[in-house]
Amino acid sequence: MFENIPKNWKKDKLKNYIDIIRGVNYNSNEAYDVVTPDTTTLLRANNISSNGTINFDKVIYVSNKNIKDEQIIKKNDILVAMSSGSKDLVGKAAQSSSDLNCSFGAFCSIVRPKIINPKFIGYYFQTDFYRTKISELSTGININNLRKEYIENLDIAIPSTLEEQQEIVDVLDAANEVIRLRTACIESAQSLIPALFQEMFGDMSKNTNSYELFKIKNLGKVTTGSTPSSKKENMFGGDIPFITPADLESGQDKYGRYVTQEGAKNSRIVRAGSTLVCCIGATIGKVDKAIVDSCFNQQINAIEWDESINDIFGLYLFRQIAPLIRNKASHTTLPILNKGNFENIIIPKPPKPKQDLFAEKAQEIEAYIKTQQAELENAKTMFQSLLHHTFTGELTRHKFGGDANG
Repeated sequence: MFENIPKNWKKDKLKNYIDIIRGVNYNSNEAYDVVTPDTTTLLRANNISSNGTINFDKVIYVSNKNIKDEQIIKKNDILVAMSSGSKDLVGKAAQSSSDLNCSFGAFCSIVRPKIINPKFIGYYFQTDFYRTKISELSTGININNLRKEYIENLDIAIPSTLEEQQEIVDVLDAANEVIRLRTACIESAQSLIPALFQEMFGDMSKNTNSYELFKIKNLGKVTTGSTPSSKKENMFGGDIPFITPADLESGQDKYGRYVTQEGAKNSRIVRAGSTLVCCIGATIGKVDKAIVDSCFNQQINAIEWDESINDIFGLYLFRQIAPLIRNKASHTTLPILNKGNFENIIIPKPPKPKQDLFAEKAQEIEAYIKTQQAELENAKTMFQSLLHHTFTGELTRHKFGGDANG
């Protein structure tokens, strides 16, 4: 990777440009769900987002007595996951854009840049080169661990001047901003369909518009899924999706498993457009649709709507009333809503022309989202290409008209 760097760059070890600070050790009885004057917010590996930013979902709070001054996160600090049960999570990194009045747990470390443009180092931690090397170096059986010296001894190519480092950071910032704007655009568009549904139909869980009420079984066919026996040959590996709760609401049109025609005969298949609802387990109430004719497992009930219900309307109806599904489930160790109780749930039915109008508008928004998602993937690919060219010195050579010798 560093064979042809410009002569005014140098290849070095990362340890010469960073300090690494280990996270806070604490006992479970010293962790709290609410903040108090005697506690500090604690970030963990799950607070490292895939886009290289820090999120504050599901934080905990620990006693201030456990925290050293150096363990408070500052602007440009890079939060790194050092230990996890998931190998994919180890080494994941996010750079703080400001001083944070919080700390971080023992399964994380902070990489604190020094004598270098801190964002240049931050972008290094987003490269495929870094991720690949860390994946090779992390060790463990049940828990994957990343040792401090593994990070310190990584190779990096660095421009000799802070001015050149900043010029590169400016290019990467611009590319990263495209990704941020595309992502924000998608998130905004995704919120439009639920808002449109609410505007057109009101709160369907309370039937605020006083539509006529029907049991689900009177508006379509309900089917509970089943799984082909893995002991039989030629069941899996075909081209018919076999959908599980993990596939619902994933935003993807690819699935973890597929069955053959023979497998479909040993399962249950529903037509494209059917609404799929998880009715067992922790993810009860998750909803999606069958994009093509699909099979599905026993945790899912499918509704093949009759002609009085538009498929797209049916999908978004169930997305709005998902809490009702969860409330109808038995409150046991494993929540469950069986087929009989499911198909007897009473739902409102608006006039079909109004459903069709909603579906038409929703499809327009979905098509726009799909286009933006494709553009986002292109932007991410471009960004990774820029990162690669940056840390091989090629971005600077291209930008300033130099060559491999500077």
